[in-house]
Amino acid sequence: MSVPTLLTRVPSDVARGGGTLRLYGPGDIDHLDPAACHASTGELVRLFSRQFVTYEPQQDLRNWQAGAPVPDLAVEVPSTYNMGLGASQRSYVLHLRPEVLWDTTPVRPVTAHDFVRGFKRMGNPVMRSPVLTYFTSTIRGMSDFCAGFDAAVPRTNATAEHVAAYQNAHEIPGVFALDDETLVIEVVRPTLDFVHMLALPCASAAPAEYDAYVPGSLELRLNLRSNGPYRVAYYVPGKELTLEQNPAWRRESDPVRRLYVAHIEITVEKASPGEIDAKIDAGEADLGWGSPSARRRLDPQTPVSYALDPYLVFNVARGSRALSDVRVRRAIAAVIDKAALADVCRRTADVDVRVAGSIIPPNNDAHDDLICADVPDPERARALLAEAGYADGLTLIAGYRERDTEPDVARSYAADLEQVGIAVRLVRLDDDAAEWDVMARSWSADWTNLNGRVFLQSLFETGGSANDGGYSSPVVDELIRRALEAAVEQPEKANAAWRDVERRVLDEVVVVPLLFRAPAVPRRRSDRVRNAFPVPAYGYAYDIATLWLDATEEE
Repeated sequence: MSVPTLLTRVPSDVARGGGTLRLYGPGDIDHLDPAACHASTGELVRLFSRQFVTYEPQQDLRNWQAGAPVPDLAVEVPSTYNMGLGASQRSYVLHLRPEVLWDTTPVRPVTAHDFVRGFKRMGNPVMRSPVLTYFTSTIRGMSDFCAGFDAAVPRTNATAEHVAAYQNAHEIPGVFALDDETLVIEVVRPTLDFVHMLALPCASAAPAEYDAYVPGSLELRLNLRSNGPYRVAYYVPGKELTLEQNPAWRRESDPVRRLYVAHIEITVEKASPGEIDAKIDAGEADLGWGSPSARRRLDPQTPVSYALDPYLVFNVARGSRALSDVRVRRAIAAVIDKAALADVCRRTADVDVRVAGSIIPPNNDAHDDLICADVPDPERARALLAEAGYADGLTLIAGYRERDTEPDVARSYAADLEQVGIAVRLVRLDDDAAEWDVMARSWSADWTNLNGRVFLQSLFETGGSANDGGYSSPVVDELIRRALEAAVEQPEKANAAWRDVERRVLDEVVVVPLLFRAPAVPRRRSDRVRNAFPVPAYGYAYDIATLWLDATEEE
């Protein structure tokens, strides 16, 4: 089968930008602040917020370049060959591309000082990036900067003045501007995956206007500024988002993105993959949003990075006291029917779903094919509960969100727990303050090359932004530190060190890995969508900035 090519010659009517690209589904559109955006909105955020480096679509996912960062706002990807990386590999010098403009009135250039502000905003205690721990463990002085932020600014009822006052009075020692066009970032150790970190949405520039708003707030989302090809034109939180062309964007200053469609509309509704497919088939949508299904099964020879989706989190910091006992956590792990959960997920999506015995999924660095018990063991679960003092049972709150298969997954594992005397009260989580004891979450790779840390550091390091259960272990923290140290030019040694971390958290049953899920590749799309190629770093979603619509199709 021939491989489609990424078109470089575009019809003249398309090059001017036309039509409306329509996305439909249950995905999130509320995390639009680059400093705190989630992976689910990253593919949108990069349309109006650029980074030093980014990724571009490749015609063949087997090509190593599909996962390799390319220059974006930086003139070059920093390396020792272009003097962007010092001989000690601890100092990055990034030169900004000229003529990149904010859509302010009047327009003004993006500067290195905007990136300094962006890195500071990432550490705000109000709404932090879920991958902040990558940066605090890597950039010189960033951990202390964030600790000071925590002490100075309350997590609740913080004002924009609180946040801006700390940011403007304190510096991250390892992030500083030499001038308007040059940023220096110093790291605590040589870090082979640092260029991938620079491609994350949270590593974006931030204009001075953002100082007037609380990070992540509705007010900020209604006043976003753009330096990309699109900007927010219309926004109803949780329901609708429309992006329009940004008149300040210049094609010659953006080596990756294009401006092929006039508008991008996202409509958020509870919908299954089948319902999204029906919308696409009826010509009422072009792409799925938040619950993608595959257009066809991917060639098995094409490597794709699986996600840990779902895994069960225990709220050991703020949940039921019973969960502090590892025997209770082991009992829960022993009784969950993972095969039944796989059937739940297969009913709604035609993708490869596998029962998980480990935390790091297939086709990610340090993956280990650990054997998972084929069938639940209620007898062992009851014995563990009795040993822990809960022979008469206990009650847990299972939180879930009303999207995709989460409600069905929660009902499935709740039924398993009730077989051994654990009563489960299902509670829909409408906000981050809701109480819960257990919850099914998912995590996918933030990048697909040299990515040993992405499934272990954020989820299990003390204080990690994605450590939802509040787990803390000095032993695990030390193992993570050793793995980061081992990653310096020794990938195989690093993989072994990350497996040490994995075995420790599995032994302590910090989470229960439930399923590995393959990405939906290639995703369903309408017949009028052209130039669609999946990008691994965006969860194998299409790069919206390079799509165009068939001019023969009616609006």
